[in-house]
Amino acid sequence: MKAITALIRREFLEHRGAFFYAPIVILGVFTLVMVSAIGFDKVGPRGFTMPLSSLKLFEAAYLFTSALWFAYLLVALFFYFADAFNADRRNNSMLFWKSMPVSDFKVLGSKMLAGGTIFPALILGAIVVGMLIATGFATIVVIKVPLPALPDPGVLLGAAAQVLLFDLGFILLGLLWYAPFFAWVGLLSTLAGRWSIPLAFLIPGVISLLENMIFNLDGPRHGYVLGYLRSRLEFIHHDGMFEAHLFSPKPFDALSQLATVLAGIDWTQMIGGLVVATILVWLASEYRRRFVAA
Repeated sequence: MKAITALIRREFLEHRGAFFYAPIVILGVFTLVMVSAIGFDKVGPRGFTMPLSSLKLFEAAYLFTSALWFAYLLVALFFYFADAFNADRRNNSMLFWKSMPVSDFKVLGSKMLAGGTIFPALILGAIVVGMLIATGFATIVVIKVPLPALPDPGVLLGAAAQVLLFDLGFILLGLLWYAPFFAWVGLLSTLAGRWSIPLAFLIPGVISLLENMIFNLDGPRHGYVLGYLRSRLEFIHHDGMFEAHLFSPKPFDALSQLATVLAGIDWTQMIGGLVVATILVWLASEYRRRFVAA
């Protein structure tokens, strides 16, 4: 366990730029934009009334902030796995890390654990800070736009806590769902280094092209392979549930929203994807063990 903890710590030290420093810069830019909008008087009624109540406006700001950070997390993890499985090849390791008595499977497993624990935790911290910034901006909007009075601080804190609880569950489920895609690009990283990024898209594209050329399928558009991948990339079929909530008089309820998300997940695909991810990480570790020079 100590070895895995040390390996995860190494991942943070080597990739803190994307998951620690970059979010700080983004939050700074976001704050600057918000302050500029207020300073240049770009926030005001301008002849219209907001269709949301003041509490709904805050909830919308929290959910929008969370959605942006979730998208950032997925993109950052894709590029992380596109490099991480190849970054510490045994003949290119740093300091004492290369002499640690752990198997290649544990090394690559620690990278998957880092991608599912410490890095999302850092982004969750960025979500909290982003909510604080969004609270200040939404407060200015409520003051300047004809809306009911500001919610009580306790009500706002409860709304933020509900959204954060939902974010925690949603991010966890999303990372489990996309684990095979991360493991796929990680395997390609082990085999081809940074060429894994174009290969991650090129290989399925070529397979789909051959499928259409050889079998002349009358099935889904672009073939069964791409058709399956496109459906697999979609985490949940939300059917506008978030939009429906924003215009509902009821406050945001994290548990009921998570129940809706859980009901919309294909659990056969979820479990199958995790099995595939484990196999891909094992294959990458076997390649490292057998073909990467010590």
